[in-house]
Amino acid sequence: MNMFQSDQDPSEKGTSPTVSDSGRTVISRKLRELYDTVQDEGIPDKFLDLLEKLDEAENKAKASRG
Repeated sequence: MNMFQSDQDPSEKGTSPTVSDSGRTVISRKLRELYDTVQDEGIPDKFLDLLEKLDEAENKAKASRG
């Protein structure tokens, strides 16, 4: 079972599992905290170097076509 699956089989119960409003509030807050943490992280230098090389390759390809 992965983290998105319920431990209850919906066919056993006849309906899909539901989440209370307080549960939705907690989930929303935790997702926002995670998003904010990721958003505040810097971009690794290796990734920036790869993006720069990609830009250079695209520019060279455009120049050779035009």
